[in-house]
Amino acid sequence: MDQVVKSEHPIVCGKSGGIVLVAETRQTPRYRRRLTQRAHVRPATIFVPQNPHETPEHHFPLQTITARSTQSRLINRYDSREILILVDGSCINNGNRTELGISPSGGCSFTYKGAGRHGPGTAHPFRDGVYNDDGGTVGFPLEKSGPGGEACDATSNRAKLRAVIAALEFRAWQEEGWRRIVIATDLEYIAFGATRWLPKWVRRRWRLAHKAGRVANRDLWEELNGVIESLQGRGTSVAFWLLPPGGVAKSHSALVRDTKDAAREAAQLPPDAAADEFTRLCGIMV
Repeated sequence: MDQVVKSEHPIVCGKSGGIVLVAETRQTPRYRRRLTQRAHVRPATIFVPQNPHETPEHHFPLQTITARSTQSRLINRYDSREILILVDGSCINNGNRTELGISPSGGCSFTYKGAGRHGPGTAHPFRDGVYNDDGGTVGFPLEKSGPGGEACDATSNRAKLRAVIAALEFRAWQEEGWRRIVIATDLEYIAFGATRWLPKWVRRRWRLAHKAGRVANRDLWEELNGVIESLQGRGTSVAFWLLPPGGVAKSHSALVRDTKDAAREAAQLPPDAAADEFTRLCGIMV
C-alpha cells in the first residue's frame, strides 16, 4: 500500500503509486481566471452515446491500452481515443443549517477505472492515510472553502461540480494521449451548465435569466472553465454525458451506484480540518 502524501509543494509525480493532496495556498494558482462579461468561453460539448440503452460500463468497458498507460481505463468501445469518468456528489442538510446550528456537509466522488484487484472499493484519501488499489473510485469531503479561499456552504450541486474538477485534474490525462474525456453525470445543472449555460451566464454578468438572482458557485464554474481550457490547449476535449433519470444507462449501472455510494459515504465522514481548505488530488501511477 502506498501512502497518501499531504504535500506543501507543487505536485510532482513520482514512480510510486498513490494520491497526493496539496492545499491550494501551498502552490501556485493553476487554472482559475475571472470570467467577466467580455471573456471568451469555449464550453465543453454534450456526449451522445452510440446506443442510449447501454450502461456506462458497457459503452466504456474497462480496458488497458499499454501504448498510452499501464493502468486500465474505461475506454469507449467505439472510439479507443476516448475515456469515461463518472462523477457524483451528495449533501447532508443540503444547504441548510439545522435547528442546532449544524452546517451542511458535502461529499464528492469520481470513478475513473472500475474495480481493482480485490473487487469494488473506494479510496478516501482524506480519511485513510493510505491508498490501496481496491478500485478506481475516489471519495472525498467537499471543502469548506473554494479555490480562491471563499467560505461556502455545502450543497449537492456544489459537491457534484467539485467532483468534476477533481476528476479532470486527477491525472495528466492529455499525456496519456486521450482525445476526449467524457464526464457522466445525472445532473442537468452540471451537463448543461458546462456546455450551454456558462457562456450565457458570463454575458449576463453572472445573473440568472429575468434578473432572478446570481449564479451560484461562480468560483467553481470559473475553475472548471480553466481546467477545460487547459485540457483543450493540450489536445484533449471534454464532453458531458447526461444520464437520464429512470433510463437504463443509469438504473442498470453498477458503476453509477458505486460512485453515488462513495459520495454519500464521503458526506458522512467526521469533520476533518484537512478538508477546510480547497485541496488538489493528484493520482500518481494509478
